[in-house]
Formats: sequence, structure tokens, C-alpha cells
Amino acid sequence: MDLLCPLSTIRKKNSSTAPWLSDLLRNNRRELRSAARKWKKSKLDTDLISYRTLLSKFSLDVTSAKTSFYKEKLETSAQDPRKLHNIFSSLLNPPAPPSPSSLTAEDFATFYTEKIERICQTFTSLPTSPTSHSQHSAIPSLTQLSTVASEEVLQITRSCNPTTCPLDPIPSAILQTISPDLLPFITTVINGSLMSGHVPTAFKKARVIPILKKPALDPSDISNYRPVSLLSFLSKILERVVCNQLSDYLMQNNLHDPNQSGFKAAHSTETALLAVTEKLHAARSAKLSSVLILLDLSAAFDTVNHKTLLSTLRSLGICGTAWEWFAS
Repeated sequence: MDLLCPLSTIRKKNSSTAPWLSDLLRNNRRELRSAARKWKKSKLDTDLISYRTLLSKFSLDVTSAKTSFYKEKLETSAQDPRKLHNIFSSLLNPPAPPSPSSLTAEDFATFYTEKIERICQTFTSLPTSPTSHSQHSAIPSLTQLSTVASEEVLQITRSCNPTTCPLDPIPSAILQTISPDLLPFITTVINGSLMSGHVPTAFKKARVIPILKKPALDPSDISNYRPVSLLSFLSKILERVVCNQLSDYLMQNNLHDPNQSGFKAAHSTETALLAVTEKLHAARSAKLSSVLILLDLSAAFDTVNHKTLLSTLRSLGICGTAWEWFAS
């Protein structure tokens, strides 16, 4: 008996990791998992709808339970600064960094630079002359970026996520709080950039931080890192102003690529999936074959040819100081 069924020790799972998880939520979670198994087995649309309904309700219930839990915890600890600090620290502090490696800033700079150079060398040479824009000859040109009022700058400042970069002189949250007092100066800087077609040198700087792609990866392997560029808060405000004007220009003149789904108002990956699905259904109804080719570009944004990008902007009617701003 001992050979066939030897005794083994089973470690009991600790269910106290989520203190807001009540018995009712646990029962709902069991029902949700049961519905998921049922749908995976049957593949029926009705079972999928039932599963999604339970999933949506469970997510809302968990969010409500967590909110109530921490609200009560903060109220009971209002007179104890140490407890308040511990609560906020557990919620806001990032996870512990990985073990330090011997990699230096020079190592990362060399690796990323050579990586982009190797990728670019595989491309065929592209023409640098401006692309013809005869197909857009009837549209008005965007020769000058419009200056903005203080109210628009204030609205953009308050709507931006207050992430602070080491390049910022003060924390972004404080800047948002005192922005009404600084508004005339911020507006002057932004409008000066728009009118001159020049981006301030300080706004072109970024703090590049290498981050492990996954926490479990080897921190000594430089290929396991991806670079993240942190920009100053004021530069993001300027970029948002220009982005709004460029988007309005492209939208009003119907210059967006009809197949574009990303970085476009009212479009997303879901829009792209719906378009592909519709074409597949149409091909199937017509008894045609379909071939789907998916491309995953390595360092896609880093390998965009700036000359080609500026040439494309010219082809869309962007010229004058407006084009000079992008070139800057």
C-alpha cells in the first residue's frame, strides 16, 4: 500500500492574501470558473454570454469590495500616521527592483544603438525627396500651428497623468496644483514654440531607463531589458497641443489612412479585428480563400526613418513653420 499510495504532504493554500475577498465573492468566483469551464467545453454563444456577464459582475463586485475595505481601513487609521504610511506604502510603492547587475550606462547605450543600426541596415534605401501630394492638391495646407489660449493649456495640464520625470524641476502633481498661477508663463512658452516652429532644447531631452521585460529574467543579460524614455511634464503638454491640432487637420481633410486603427479617435485594436473578421466572413460567403499575414516589427518606433516621416508630412500639406516644428 505504501508503494502504491505513499503518504505525501500537501501545503494548504493561503486564502488570506486578499482580505476584501468575502465568502460571497468566493462563491461568485466559483460560479465564474464553472461558467468558464462550461463554455470551453461547449463553445456555445449562450454559454460565452453567460460567462462574460458573470465576469463583468464579479469584476465590479471586487472593485467595490476593495474600495470599501481600504476606505474603512483609512478611516480607522486616520489618527495613526504610522498606519496611514504603511497603508499608502503598500498601495503606491513599486515592487522591489531586481538584483543589481554589472551592466553600465555605456553598455546599454552601445547595445541599443547597435541594435537599431543592424535593423536599419536590412532596409532598402528610401528616397529622401518630398513625396508628391498631387492627390491632396485640393486640400488647404497647414502652414502655421495656431497659438492656444490659457484655458486650453490649463485643461490639457489638468488632464495629463501627473507622472514625474527626473528632468522636471518640481513634481508634476504640484505643478498641476499651482498651474493657474504659472499659466501665463507656460502659455507663453508653448505659443512661442508654435509660432517659431522650434521645439525648446530642454523639451528634447529624455531620461532613458532600462527595465526588465519580465521580473524572472536574468538581469545580467542585456537583451532582457527594454528602454523606457521618461519625458518632462511640460514637453508632454506641448506635444498634446500639437497633437490636437494635427489630428483635427487630418480629420477635417479626411487624410487618415482608411485602414488605420491605432492613434486615431474612435478606433482601436477592436476596430481592426472587426474589419478583418468582416472581410473573412465576406470572403467565405463568396467561397473565396483567405490568407492572413501578421507582421511583428522589432523596434518599430525606433526604426522610423525621420526623412521619410517629414516627407510624408509634406505630402499631406503640412509646410511652413508647422513643418519646421516637426523637423525641429
